[in-house]
Amino acid sequence: MAASAVMSSKALVLMRSSSCIAPRNFIFLIPKLKPTPTLYHINTLSFFCSTPQNPKEHPHLTAQEQQSPSKKGILKPGLYLVGTPIGNLEDITLRALRVLKSADVILSEDTRHSGKLLQHYDIKTPLLSYHKFNESQREQVVLKRLQEGEIVALISDAGTPGISDPGMDLAKLCTDNNILVTPIPGPSALVAAVSASGLPTNEFTFVGFLPKHAGTRKERLSVSANEATTQIFFVPPHKLCQFLEETSLVFGDSRRCVMARELTKIHEEFWRGTLGDAKIVFSTRMPKGEITFLIEGKAVCIAETPSESQLENELGELISNGHSLSEAVKVVAAGTSTRRKTIYSLALRKFGKQVEAEDDVLRTLCKWLNAVDGLL
Repeated sequence: MAASAVMSSKALVLMRSSSCIAPRNFIFLIPKLKPTPTLYHINTLSFFCSTPQNPKEHPHLTAQEQQSPSKKGILKPGLYLVGTPIGNLEDITLRALRVLKSADVILSEDTRHSGKLLQHYDIKTPLLSYHKFNESQREQVVLKRLQEGEIVALISDAGTPGISDPGMDLAKLCTDNNILVTPIPGPSALVAAVSASGLPTNEFTFVGFLPKHAGTRKERLSVSANEATTQIFFVPPHKLCQFLEETSLVFGDSRRCVMARELTKIHEEFWRGTLGDAKIVFSTRMPKGEITFLIEGKAVCIAETPSESQLENELGELISNGHSLSEAVKVVAAGTSTRRKTIYSLALRKFGKQVEAEDDVLRTLCKWLNAVDGLL
């Protein structure tokens, strides 16, 4: 039957099997009844079929992926950095699930933790531990597998690999050896926290975990305190009080801040206030879970550019009090953002003749005094 054919609402559809198959396998028995006004296009039924007949039905797949059903044909060999949920298991992309199912091996920080995620989505790909304590030993083993043409997926316990988690060094090793590195975007505590913080998001600085050494930590905080961008830190819950004590000393108690905790989870919390308030509140309350802490940037004071009349008044006052023209220009330039060259041009234009006349009087007076001194 042609694809443009129609059937009545009382048509009987018989299928060759209990599962829905391609439209060409439908048998339409049209009874000799007067057609009703309700008509259905045959192609509409193809929506319910589980087996796609046209690759264009999956535009998210590449041409290579559509043509080959095998694991090797779906993805190119290489390293895939896969973002995984930071709490809520629903926060994972269809592409991430496809990559995890297609990989030859999944590198994981904690195989027991990641095993729960894979079990939830019925993913059977084998896991291999890859964390900060063994990544240097694992790198060459992983590199060899990649060079042999395997598909390797890297995941962290939560979020995007390589962002305060293992993965940075492995990605560099792969790029140095001309091995494909593909990011599979996903959840990130950093982005989730800053987006809902209420602090400026047009620019921000991600600091992550602070150094363990007290001196180095203070130096880093001093740099952050003088930056105009929102500063973002990862803070272990048991170190929050220490963090607040140190930051309030460097940033000041009045600096606004946001504490984001347990993002995407049941007990998700955003606390907003000042560093001084936070120090008081959390001195008696120890929050649990992963903490992303944000501090507003330093306020930038933009000095107003003085008008020409204001500059003229300041210069005139200084010159009338005995300052030379060059001295007056120097003093005025030190107290404003206006360029000295601009001020000097103004001074010459407004007071040049006056100063020149005064200098002529002084020279005449000096000559007269010298002549009088000679007579005496």
